[in-house]
Amino acid sequence: MKGAAMRRTTKQVIAFFLTLVLMLSLCACGQKPQTGTVGPDVSAGGGSRPDTTDKKKPEKLRPVSGAPSEHPVQTGFSQEAEQSLVWLRDRIDFPQTMFGVALLGYTGEASDGDWLAEADQAMLQKYPFISEIDAAHTVGNDDYLYCLVPVDENATVSVNLMRWDPRSDTEEVIEVLYRSEVGDPLLIFAAGGDDAYAYLSYIQVQVVDNAGNSCVWEPQLYTATGHIVPCFSENGEYLSFDFTEYGWQDVSSELAPWLSDGYSGVYSWGLEGCWTTQAAAWDTGRTANYYLWFFPEDENGGSVDLDWQYEGSDLFEEMWGGYWEITSVMDGPSYVTISLSLVGGENYGVTDGPYYISETYPLLISPSGEEMVLGAGENGVSLPFMPQDDPQPYTLTLDSWFTESSVW
Repeated sequence: MKGAAMRRTTKQVIAFFLTLVLMLSLCACGQKPQTGTVGPDVSAGGGSRPDTTDKKKPEKLRPVSGAPSEHPVQTGFSQEAEQSLVWLRDRIDFPQTMFGVALLGYTGEASDGDWLAEADQAMLQKYPFISEIDAAHTVGNDDYLYCLVPVDENATVSVNLMRWDPRSDTEEVIEVLYRSEVGDPLLIFAAGGDDAYAYLSYIQVQVVDNAGNSCVWEPQLYTATGHIVPCFSENGEYLSFDFTEYGWQDVSSELAPWLSDGYSGVYSWGLEGCWTTQAAAWDTGRTANYYLWFFPEDENGGSVDLDWQYEGSDLFEEMWGGYWEITSVMDGPSYVTISLSLVGGENYGVTDGPYYISETYPLLISPSGEEMVLGAGENGVSLPFMPQDDPQPYTLTLDSWFTESSVW
């Protein structure tokens, strides 16, 4: 009896300890040691990462009041403007060249900020991107106007207002006017003259390309020629490319479309032949055919004839004869002085119109040499095919049949 009771008691004790061990094991499985903060599950996109949850992002530092933006953003160019910028960069991309620059003209305080009206209109038409440069990329508001285009689109460009300190014999920066790590084109108004240090303050431009090459340039003009002073390296190499069309300056804006389209001046022999056009006759308004003949005799000019007849008629209403002289300018319009006398035709002796014409006209020739543009006369005197009241540039075409025909 006693043995049976002891065996029963031993089994109960063992069962108790087994139950206790099992309970402790289950408690241990229900807990994990906490070694850090538990965050939401970001693998399913259901929340933010633990290290950014409920944290406020620092605000971007703003530039000091009055200072230029570190990276001014150019508003988008039109397609035509962008193409002209790409073409120009390709044109000026030489091994040593770091930027191109052009003089667009002079704008005084009386221009009321309308620099477009004061600038070289032909340059604006040839390079449409210039007129689309925004205010964030414009330094100043009057004086000589320059357009600067870095060759490297990622160049760092800074424009500073400088002065020379005679006490320390060094330059010092008065104000940072512009700074960007993007090589956008920009407009700069700066004083002229060929001595920057003659001014109490002056503009200085620094360009640094991606390769680490740098140059420093002060916008200036040679007093004798009015041309831009280049940027030179220490070895005397040109680091800038002047794309100014100097022959276009002081030219009537009416000729701008042809200049920007590649028309240019001409030597005397380039005028040889018969140039024709159709226009309304002065007296009746009827359409008439006009024939302007140039006969070069030397590099300075020769003889000239001008005849016209009504369309469909075999009779010449007027026949003019005389001489012409030319001042040849190849990078702009040439200037031709035409002196004519009425010598025959149906109107001879009966017309109330002029019998003698002498006037100087700006003249352009197309790249093909087959079209001529005559601008308005310097003194307002018109040739018979030009409108009398409002003289405008007129286009004539070289007639190869008349020019080459020996019958005429």
